[in-house]
Amino acid sequence: MDKYNNTFEERNKKNKYDMADDCMQKFLNSEGLVENKDWMKIGTDPKTNDMNMMWLAVQILLIPDYIFVMKNKLYLAEVKGTLKFKESDYTHLTEMYERAAPFSNVKVGITYFAHPDADPVWLSYEKIHKQWNDQTVPVKYYPELDFQGNKKPYKVLLNN
Repeated sequence: MDKYNNTFEERNKKNKYDMADDCMQKFLNSEGLVENKDWMKIGTDPKTNDMNMMWLAVQILLIPDYIFVMKNKLYLAEVKGTLKFKESDYTHLTEMYERAAPFSNVKVGITYFAHPDADPVWLSYEKIHKQWNDQTVPVKYYPELDFQGNKKPYKVLLNN
């Protein structure tokens, strides 16, 4: 089972099952949405993408895990099975939010699944931004370093 304190290799290469990704696809299909018409998985996936230098490409790319249309709104969604949210992910989400800001029918955020049978929880960028800047929510660090040798800060978001 994936755990945040497992190494990248343990989380993504030894275990190929991605609970949150599987839940997201099941959810979208259960809503009657049609793949490649109403929703698309467009983000990179460390469990399946083994391209050389992918680690560098994801530092540059600005794409969410999924895009989907629901109730006449376009959602740009990161999909998570944990509420641990890295600072680098927050930075990317902020850039997406800023680019989407001129469009009132575009929503940016996280779709969170607590476990395989959980209903999805939508965390809007506005909610994430508020929590990220809340000084009472402590910054923690993953045990592994990023590709530049720096600590990887994260916060545990609240889903309420």
